[in-house]
Formats: sequence, structure tokens, C-alpha cells
Amino acid sequence: MTSVIIIVFFAFVFVFLTWALINLTQKKKKLLPEYINGKPTVAFFWTDEHKCREMEKFVNELKENFKGSVKVLNFNVLKDYQIAENYLILNVPTVILFDREGNQILKITETKDFAKLESKLKEII
Repeated sequence: MTSVIIIVFFAFVFVFLTWALINLTQKKKKLLPEYINGKPTVAFFWTDEHKCREMEKFVNELKENFKGSVKVLNFNVLKDYQIAENYLILNVPTVILFDREGNQILKITETKDFAKLESKLKEII
């Protein structure tokens, strides 16, 4: 019984430390230098599946609403896997907002969080 408790405890600690490491790494991520252009940037990571096509509608709408003041990048995670790996993309679709200097501001994976993205984007423009 004691050994089961110890195993569960260490499994919990491992999961927590992994989660913390991923979150700390994500907060320090910067946009790759070749994509920084002095404008806020939205990076959309996708594959060819239903959820991604739904999110794509929101991304295209965002692109139209903020035309000229925001740069939108699209990355197919199957083709651009090195870029997706660089940003630790674990779920698709994923949208990441970067400020003018390329610092990661926000990361979303659900269409319900898109209002939060638009709000943050308005703040930094």
C-alpha cells in the first residue's frame, strides 16, 4: 500500500514539473527573427481537420478586421513541424499572439477564447 502511494506521489510530481517547465518555456518564447516586422503577429498552427477549419474562419476574420496593422502567419504543423516544435505546439489548432518585438503574449487552442485574443490585440496595436 505504501509503495502505491509513493508511486502515485512521484507520478504527480513528475506531471506537475513537466507542466511547469512547458509553461515557463512558453512564456519566454519569442517569434523567430525572420518573422518580426514591427507589427503584432498572429501565428496560426493547423492541420487539415474540422476543428482547424473552424478556427481558420476566425483567423481570416481577424486578418480582415485588423488589415494592415497585424501580420498573420499560417503554419501547417505537418509541413512546418520544426517551427511547431519550436513553439511546443501540442494541440491543433493553436493561435499565438506576439507583440511588435516578437514576445509571446497569448496562446489559445479553442475558438471560445478568440474574443480574448482580439481584446489583447487591440491593447497592443
